[in-house]
Amino acid sequence: MPIVRLFRLFCAVLLAVLVLQRVPAGAGEPDDFQTAVEDASARCRLALRILETEGQRETAAAVHSFRQSWQRVVERYGAIRPAAATDDTAMFLDVDMRIVGVLLVIDLGNRDAARTGLEAIESKVTELSARSSPPER
Repeated sequence: MPIVRLFRLFCAVLLAVLVLQRVPAGAGEPDDFQTAVEDASARCRLALRILETEGQRETAAAVHSFRQSWQRVVERYGAIRPAAATDDTAMFLDVDMRIVGVLLVIDLGNRDAARTGLEAIESKVTELSARSSPPER
């Protein structure tokens, strides 16, 4: 079974790389990106709350929902990204790999490790949200 999980992790990382490389520049709007980041941030916080109050199945479903919203962030970023955004690409891959790790520890029933992983992800999403917010007037 661990081989299957490693294969899934590899596929997720490969998909993220392909999305970041293949989405044409200028295909999206910065507002769409910010909206996607805010949605992902809210879903990550929700997953943390569900982790504390519900069981494994509900927590895994919340993390899967967050992962889908994170993929929308990646897609929208690919449409507006600057040409030399290698630091951001690494951050996107890091978050996706952490999501997979959180899902694995949820399957193993390790609530503390899942909490730690989700908190680290939430920190990165919050940082991205702050960097991508339009300047206040």
